Amino acid sequence: MRLIVAIVLLAVSTVTLSIGIAQRTVFDAPETIDLAVDVEARAPATIIHGSDLLAFPGRQTITVEGGTTGLAPAESGEGFEMRSTNRVFVAYGRTIDVMAWLSPARHTLLGVDPVGNTMTALPRSGELYLPEPAGSDLWFAEYSESGSVSISIAAPEDVTVLIMSDGVLPAPQNISVSWPVTNEAPWILALIVVGLLTMVAGFAALISSWIHWRRTKGPRRRKTKRPKVRSPRAPRVKRPSSVRPRGRRAARFVAIPLAGVLALGACSPSAPAPVEESDTPVNTQSIAPYPAVTELQFSRIMSRVADQIQLADEELSVNTLGARVEEPTLTARRAAYIIQRADSESGAVVPIPSSPIRLVVPQQTTTWPRSVFGIIQDEADLESPSLGVVLKQVDPRSPYELTYAIVLNPQVQLPDLPSASLGAPKLSAESKLTRISPREVIEHYADVLRNGPSSPHSREFALANDPLYAQAGPDAEALRQESFGETVQVTWESTPGESEVVAFSTADSGAIVMGTIIERELVEPLQSGAAVNSSIAVRALTSLSQSTEGFDVQSQLQILWYVPPVGSQDAIRVLGFTYSLIGAKEVGSE
Repeated sequence: MRLIVAIVLLAVSTVTLSIGIAQRTVFDAPETIDLAVDVEARAPATIIHGSDLLAFPGRQTITVEGGTTGLAPAESGEGFEMRSTNRVFVAYGRTIDVMAWLSPARHTLLGVDPVGNTMTALPRSGELYLPEPAGSDLWFAEYSESGSVSISIAAPEDVTVLIMSDGVLPAPQNISVSWPVTNEAPWILALIVVGLLTMVAGFAALISSWIHWRRTKGPRRRKTKRPKVRSPRAPRVKRPSSVRPRGRRAARFVAIPLAGVLALGACSPSAPAPVEESDTPVNTQSIAPYPAVTELQFSRIMSRVADQIQLADEELSVNTLGARVEEPTLTARRAAYIIQRADSESGAVVPIPSSPIRLVVPQQTTTWPRSVFGIIQDEADLESPSLGVVLKQVDPRSPYELTYAIVLNPQVQLPDLPSASLGAPKLSAESKLTRISPREVIEHYADVLRNGPSSPHSREFALANDPLYAQAGPDAEALRQESFGETVQVTWESTPGESEVVAFSTADSGAIVMGTIIERELVEPLQSGAAVNSSIAVRALTSLSQSTEGFDVQSQLQILWYVPPVGSQDAIRVLGFTYSLIGAKEVGSE
């Protein structure tokens, strides 16, 4: 008997091990799904939408091999010439952004067929050339190599991958995409484990059988037993009992049929849950507004902007500055460069750091132009005041440019702002969603700076703790008049600037508003023949050390306000400002 058990166990072990090992070797499925396409179209760009990359589960590995030749405009500017390149550029970004950047150029759209395991290429017509793709602020990430590029991403549905060379020559043609295959087969491991255990048990039974045979081998004698004589007995007649079983025996009789009933009940199909039907149609054509940039994008963009500004500050070059800076900061920095050339100490400019980024509030949008507000503090000097910046992108192919750079008040209390993942709606200058429109905020505050408490709008603003009002209000002007004496007359005029008014909604339905006020200061002598001496900054802008006519000096105020929501009794607060001298001339001169 032991030998039979051993043979059966070894047979079971052989079968289970053979099946398990075969499933992991001979019959094992491939580790990846690989699809490749050779693009025959000569378009400058090839794209793959995230919806196609999600045809199979798992992270997608995209491999592109370079090497392309085509006609390109000659360097001399006349005619065309044959050029070749081995460069491969791959980037990915939000689908809407990528398509806006591509439009209206021709490109090739790759599609994935999960049923036939094929990848197709569909050409799209359009313009022949595209701009240089590297360095665009729209990409989430970009890769540029010579020869080939292989990236692994987990692209969501609203992301598109862009493949190019340089925008002039055709995009690389050899493209492949692979997905991992998860071969989840726990029963294979179970077969191998069972095979090993039965093999051990089989060998144990075989050894036990051999030992038993060794012990029992040789002749054995049997003793003859005398048969036993039994006395005859009357057969007992078993009568049926009318007493029902009780106690444990009764429980056994009841439990067996009850268990069967319960088992059959568990196997019966359950009633389907009711499904609520909705009559509201889903509009798949509409696209909800999304944040203009992610936090990672803003960090990368701000680093590029800060590097460009630092280079311009070192060279004192407005042309270098203009690549990443726009009004009103461009005008303020242009004047600062002129003053700094004359006196390096008088023309100090506000540094624009790139980190650490304390806050990012991107605009919710699907169109251009688009803006983003951020708060940055100098990493080298954490005691320095924070800086509120606004970056603006005019169109998909333009870089983000710095427009506002506002120094926040010390220990300023900011309102609750939406998170970077949600973004905030950008309000128009005439928006009625706030207590007063953003443009009216600037106009009313300019009047308050000139007239103080006598202004009809003075109660709208929190002037008691306003450092800008203390520095540029009527009391400050009176003190400045006293410093000139009775021989010089000083007059001031404050008007709203022409720079774009930028306003974002806050989390409490209020708004943060950014705008400019131009302050004009006229310094004129009262006595005939008297002259007014100029400061170092005015001298640098006018090339005059003194004037008998006086000087007309213009300063720019970039201001950040918080406007409470409609119905709130709180006053409008100034959160920060940047005071910059932007121009000077002799009175009466053009």
